[in-house]
Amino acid sequence: MAQTRAHPRYALEIDAEVRAGERTLPARTKNISRGGIAVTASDAVAVGTHVTVSLALVFHEAAKSEPLPLQGRVVWCSPLIEKTYQLGVMFVAVRAEERSYVDMFIRYLKE
Repeated sequence: MAQTRAHPRYALEIDAEVRAGERTLPARTKNISRGGIAVTASDAVAVGTHVTVSLALVFHEAAKSEPLPLQGRVVWCSPLIEKTYQLGVMFVAVRAEERSYVDMFIRYLKE
């Protein structure tokens, strides 16, 4: 049975940071949607863990936003090669202002 997604995903590769409790992991985004984000990180994070993913929206080489912290919950974590993990994070408790920034960025990616 084919799985359908609630929101379309858009490829996105920018630096990010994942905070899980006391740990802060450098990360790199893979894709984003209105409902969540996939990132690669140097360490595993348990499914169900609440995290903050911070990313700076890059509009072109000379224009970045301030870091945007987005609250989420890890819904999957898969090992990759060389001690790298890919995390699927579903956004939770996203405020209206943060949601508008995510929506604006997705509109920019669609162009």
